[in-house]
Amino acid sequence: MHFGHALKNTLVPVITIVGLQLGAIIAFAIVTETVFQWPGMGLLFIQSVNQADIPVMAAYLLLISALFVTINLIVDLLYYAVDPRLRIGRGQGAH
Repeated sequence: MHFGHALKNTLVPVITIVGLQLGAIIAFAIVTETVFQWPGMGLLFIQSVNQADIPVMAAYLLLISALFVTINLIVDLLYYAVDPRLRIGRGQGAH
C-alpha cells in the first residue's frame, strides 16, 4: 500500500553505503592483487612505485580519482531521483 513511498525514503542510506563500498572495493584492489599476485592495475601500480615510474603512477591515480568522482556523482544523482524532499525546493532560492 505505502511500500513505494517508504521505499524511496529508505533507499537514501542504502545508496550511501553502496557508494562507499564501491569506493572501498576500488581502494583495496591494490592489496588484493598484491597479496595474491594477480595481474591487474593494482599490481601495476605497486610495481611502478618500486621502480619510481612517475607517469604510470600519475595515470593510475588520475584514473582512480576519476572513478571516485564518477561514483560520487552517480550517488548524488540517485539521491535526487529517489528523495522527494530534494525536489520540493526546486526553483526556490536558499532562505
